[in-house]
Amino acid sequence: MFVQTCTQMTDGVVRGLVILIVIMLFTSACQPAVTTFRPPNQNELQAFIKDQDITPVMEKLLDDSTALLYENSTSFGYYTLTVQEPEGGLVSNHVSAAKSDQPILIIGQLTGDWPLIAVVIQDAALAAETTAIEVSIDSQNRLTATTNGQVGAILVSPSPVNEWRTVTLYNAQGQVLYSQEGQP
Repeated sequence: MFVQTCTQMTDGVVRGLVILIVIMLFTSACQPAVTTFRPPNQNELQAFIKDQDITPVMEKLLDDSTALLYENSTSFGYYTLTVQEPEGGLVSNHVSAAKSDQPILIIGQLTGDWPLIAVVIQDAALAAETTAIEVSIDSQNRLTATTNGQVGAILVSPSPVNEWRTVTLYNAQGQVLYSQEGQP
């Protein structure tokens, strides 16, 4: 009788453990996947460019996203693009400004994860001579980028800023070609 009672208790514990394991497996399988973000790959970027009917000027990697500076027939702008996984959906933010007769066009954002400024050189002669762009944030902090033959550049601040002070264009000899005060 004692052996039979011990056997029944053991069978009950085993059944209970099996049920517990099945429940744990079921609930862990039903958990939603963790959402992560990544920058788009080249195929995703090319498809986006085609869908938007834009001409890319340059792109800059920003950890889990990409900033894409572009132009179309009437404006310049940039998209920040990130892919949300596991769904694979492309998430975008967009800023643009109309083309003008001004020598440079400045667009950007002062806050967020990636405070950035896009500088587009709209004057063809100035663009041909420019090799570097410098943006002053304040009297001590400056951001610089080379143009590498492109008509613009995206400059990213490591922290939020109050304003962009001065944008300066330089030639290969380090001479100032153009300077503009003020924030975008």
